Amino acid sequence: MEYDKGYVYELMDKGGPTKVTEPYFKEAVDEMMRARTLCAKANAVLPDDPSYVGFLEELFGRKLENVRILTPFTCDFGNRVTFGKGVFINYSAILSASGGIEFPKQLYTKPLQQAIKKQMLPNRKHLLFVML
Repeated sequence: MEYDKGYVYELMDKGGPTKVTEPYFKEAVDEMMRARTLCAKANAVLPDDPSYVGFLEELFGRKLENVRILTPFTCDFGNRVTFGKGVFINYSAILSASGGIEFPKQLYTKPLQQAIKKQMLPNRKHLLFVML
């Protein structure tokens, strides 16, 4: 069976289930590897070298002019994360974004904080995100 591009993300948005053995899941695997590689490259740059931001911009597919992310940083689905203006993500953040994460404007995270995918709610599209 052939699947349209983005089908795996449609399933994730609906809360699943997904099957890693199905051909549509390769798109998710490719994105996870791309994201992990870009995070590793950003984390390998010394903190006083601003060039690490270029790897994060590639990860999220946008300029991070109004967003500040300190390394080390981990994200598995950079294509599923959106930022408002003035977002600050402190060091050692872990984003598990298979269902997508939306950071509102002027959000500040604590060190070692994790953001998990948006949670489904009855009669609402999504809760913003869950912080642990």
